[in-house]
Amino acid sequence: MSQLLVVAGILAVFGAIVYLGIMQERKRAAAMQQLATVMGFSYAKDDSGVGLPPRAVTLPLFDRGHSRKAKNLLGGTLADHPVTVLDYTYVTGSGKNRSTHRQTVALFSEAASGLPDLEMAPENIFHKIGAAFGYQDIDFPDDEEFSKRYLLRGSDEAAIRDSFTPAARMLLAQSPGWSVQTKDGAVALFHAGRLWKPEAMPQRLADALSVLNRLERAGG
Repeated sequence: MSQLLVVAGILAVFGAIVYLGIMQERKRAAAMQQLATVMGFSYAKDDSGVGLPPRAVTLPLFDRGHSRKAKNLLGGTLADHPVTVLDYTYVTGSGKNRSTHRQTVALFSEAASGLPDLEMAPENIFHKIGAAFGYQDIDFPDDEEFSKRYLLRGSDEAAIRDSFTPAARMLLAQSPGWSVQTKDGAVALFHAGRLWKPEAMPQRLADALSVLNRLERAGG
């Protein structure tokens, strides 16, 4: 009998967690839909029938892990740039090593013209260890703060150095945590593993646009 009570208790706790998760997702979806209305953006609950812009799917973020899902898609224009904002989830590993990664992504599908393909992410201890074994990390000797905060990679190192102007590096160093990816004309900006709060979304998008505008284009 005691074992049955333990099992029943575990199932009850699990059920409560699932229920709270569902309610939180519904609350977030409603808030995102309301935000879309206020901003004059379109809203889609998921990417069924909507899909990501074709250029965007080549970005490294959308090729990671498995069980990939896009929810709460907002579509519109910021400073003449088409933008899609979405909650993106993917899973790495399985079993006890399974990890779910959730982040809100600002996706500018046509804003990378003149920018080289690159990946920038907050630097961690594993990156530092990898660098000791030849893992690429583009550092700036005259900008220690940016270099210690971020891992920067890409095939055209010279072009990437030209794109990351002192103004861009200063902004990123003062606002740590950003990830930036560019490929085939598309740009993704996000904080890995973080969902942006709906009420903070306008400011987050303004910050993302500030980062984007400080990256130097070839011929710019």
